[in-house]
Amino acid sequence: MVDETSEDLENFLSKVDNIHRVVQDLSSNDQHAVSKAMQESDTLIKEISKTGVDRTVINKSPSQPAKEEISPNAFMSALEKDAQKRAENRRKNKILADEFKAKGNDAFHQQLYEQAIDYYTQGLNAKKDYDILYTNRAQVYVKQGRYEDAINDCDWALKVTPTYIKAFVIRGKCFINLKEFDRAKDEFTQAEQIAITNFEPIATRQCIQEVQRQRDKHQREESARIFLSNEDPSKPINLTNTLQKLNNDKQPIIFYAGGLDLLCQLLKDETTRTAFRVNNGFNLFNSHPIIAKTDDQTLSDSVFNLMIIICQDDDENIKECLESKFLNNYTTKNIYSSTALQFFVDISLQNQPRLILLQKFTSNNFIQSLMNMINNKKSNGIYAAKLLSNLAIESKIKQYFNDKNELIKLIAILKSTSMDGQIRTTILSLLTNLCSEKNIRHCAVNETDLLQILIDDLGQNENEHELNLLGLLINVTNEPSPNLEETYKNLCEKILTKLKHSTHHQRMFTLLGNVAMHYEQAIDILVENKITVSISQALQQDADEEKIRAAVRLLALCTKSNDQGQQAVANDKKLLSLIYEQLITSQHSLLIGNSALMFGNISAHPSTRQFLQKNPGIEKIIGQMLKLVEESWLSKAAKKNVAIFITKMVKADENFLEEYRKQHGTEILHSALKDVEL
Repeated sequence: MVDETSEDLENFLSKVDNIHRVVQDLSSNDQHAVSKAMQESDTLIKEISKTGVDRTVINKSPSQPAKEEISPNAFMSALEKDAQKRAENRRKNKILADEFKAKGNDAFHQQLYEQAIDYYTQGLNAKKDYDILYTNRAQVYVKQGRYEDAINDCDWALKVTPTYIKAFVIRGKCFINLKEFDRAKDEFTQAEQIAITNFEPIATRQCIQEVQRQRDKHQREESARIFLSNEDPSKPINLTNTLQKLNNDKQPIIFYAGGLDLLCQLLKDETTRTAFRVNNGFNLFNSHPIIAKTDDQTLSDSVFNLMIIICQDDDENIKECLESKFLNNYTTKNIYSSTALQFFVDISLQNQPRLILLQKFTSNNFIQSLMNMINNKKSNGIYAAKLLSNLAIESKIKQYFNDKNELIKLIAILKSTSMDGQIRTTILSLLTNLCSEKNIRHCAVNETDLLQILIDDLGQNENEHELNLLGLLINVTNEPSPNLEETYKNLCEKILTKLKHSTHHQRMFTLLGNVAMHYEQAIDILVENKITVSISQALQQDADEEKIRAAVRLLALCTKSNDQGQQAVANDKKLLSLIYEQLITSQHSLLIGNSALMFGNISAHPSTRQFLQKNPGIEKIIGQMLKLVEESWLSKAAKKNVAIFITKMVKADENFLEEYRKQHGTEILHSALKDVEL
């Protein structure tokens, strides 16, 4: 059998060789060789075409039984068991991975970073597609400064979950630290787009702002390094030499105070202030054995003067100052100089520094110290008042003045005729911030004589005092109260008198709007005193949007049911033109809503219809209002008021009704207002 097979193979290979040779000859340039090859090819084809001998061998051995086929039910059952087994394995692996995650989190919070990495890695060995473990480990790498490793883990997390916002954010922070600001911005932008799509409340906008802040910081520091490299070392009075001399710890206090004052003169701009930080200037406040621990008031004031200068428009320097050992030592005292308070006032204008500053003080003792400074009428009283006013935005300060007795003490300062005018003005600002809290506002209005004090104070003519006074009055008139009911007539009359000569129209219109909302009789007083004329004149002088918003709100109230007010507004074509322009161009829902409400209130007057017919024209106004009511960004309340205005127009005049029908107004309103409660 083997011999026969070998012989067949030899014959087959021989034929292959012959065919290959014939093919080569057919492509030869020798015509004789081609002719001969064609004859041989004919012969080969005939041989191949012959039917071979049938050499089928019958197998006489008994056939083996075929394997038993698996039934479909058994196959499906096997698949189901396999799936259940794999699901159970996944469940067990997830439980194990979660255990390692919890251990890793504990280690991370204890700053045991290597241990945390080990736990997260074991968790990933148990469950390789666990995105949270990748980003958790990435955060540890960030703490260690291993930014490339962190980016790699975020890459894996995004392979598992392509829309995982946390991975984008961590990767963005890594790129910030690697000074690759464009790539960082791209990461945060992608995170923001995903957050918007998924309606996730992620503060990615702050991250994008942080990229710009870090980019600016990097550029400033590069400029500062160039500045330092160009300093002439032969000049004794320059930044580097002065810092070196101050680092000598064997000099008298007056030497350090003078040196710090000299630094104040050298730090003239953004570059030099940054150069102070880059050149390790903050070591003076942290590690200098005399400056960092001084109890001397003169030296402390020199430090604070320097801090005031280096913190101008520099968040990084503010942060360094707040974290300094010098400041930590100083804030344990209960006596503060004017210079220190001035520094605190400056930095408390910013949110984050304000919160850090509050954490450094024992709140009650600190507030009592500031109140004592104000009441003692010392030179630092104004800074104490300004600092307390800035801090009053925060809940810690509000909590202190939730005590009625402490609030009464504060209000009593306003009664003092001998109190410095600037301090009294600042106290008004402080009370405005405090009265944003409802309980404090209720107590101030109903359980003290604050309202009457403020009304009596309206005789003051100082610009800043009047501005703060109006701000506080706006705050305390947000809700009706028994005291307000007794005094609102007097309040309206005083405001109307001041309105003729004041420049604070926006605040006055807002205040009168608060009163008019609570007491209908106040509207009668305002209309009788020609408030509509005052508004018209004020808006024609200066029509900024805040003033217009306050004015239109007041006009909407004055035209709600007062015939005289409606007639006065309907007859003032300049006022109507100005407000209609705001109605169709503004992007502010409240202004649009109140403008439409006002026009709806006066639409029955012939003067109003005449204005609308001539100015925009019937076709145009119907089209504009129908388009406006369809705007998706417009609030439901504003849409409702626009719809009411349209309805009143078409009811009042057949011409408007006809155009409304032409433009399919009913269908448009029905579609646009389907989610609006009418």
